[in-house]
Amino acid sequence: MTKAYILFTRIPVPYKTKTRLTKTLTPQEASHVQAILLRDLFQKLTALPQKGIAVFVAYSDEKSPTEFLAQLPDQFQAFPQVGTTLGERMDQAIQHVFTLGYQKVILTGSDIPQLTANVIESAFEKMTEVVLGPSVDGGYYLIGATKQINLAPLFLTDIKWGGADVLQQTLALLGSKTKVTLLPPLLDIDEPQDLQRIVSEIQTESPGFKRWLEKNRRRYDEKSDH
Repeated sequence: MTKAYILFTRIPVPYKTKTRLTKTLTPQEASHVQAILLRDLFQKLTALPQKGIAVFVAYSDEKSPTEFLAQLPDQFQAFPQVGTTLGERMDQAIQHVFTLGYQKVILTGSDIPQLTANVIESAFEKMTEVVLGPSVDGGYYLIGATKQINLAPLFLTDIKWGGADVLQQTLALLGSKTKVTLLPPLLDIDEPQDLQRIVSEIQTESPGFKRWLEKNRRRYDEKSDH
């Protein structure tokens, strides 16, 4: 295989995972949302190795990873994130996989309900040098590059991760000489309003998360009766 995909994620832990959702959910519920999103993703991503794309999971250090790693499909490989800042951790994850001999690497977060194996396959097909998947909030849910492109300047800067202009700053840093492909935008789940928005958009991409949304609508939808 010459292609590798990295799922970059936190281990679901109350008070440390999806904390912005605790404006309307309990810390345990917010953590549970992350766990559901991950379970759906694991099911979707099992199709990738059959298409010649290796799957890696780069996990954080909220707790012992033993229970988390036991949930991974057998064909997935995993390694811990390394670094102090989010940018450092993403850079280290991508560089680690490149050192294993892969020629194209793509990384995404774990909180994108509409992310599918087809989206990732399409990103590899469209990648010339760099590929980005814009998120609705102004950041990006996917970044990938060929081995010849040094992404470190994008990650080891003073970009305010989570800000509304992350994508624009990233494009500016890449400059006009880099061939960048943009994918269709997708919504990631950070704030309670993201739950309100995705409930009307999600279809069959994340069945477990869709069931949770339908069952718990009164927990996050301001328009519902309380």
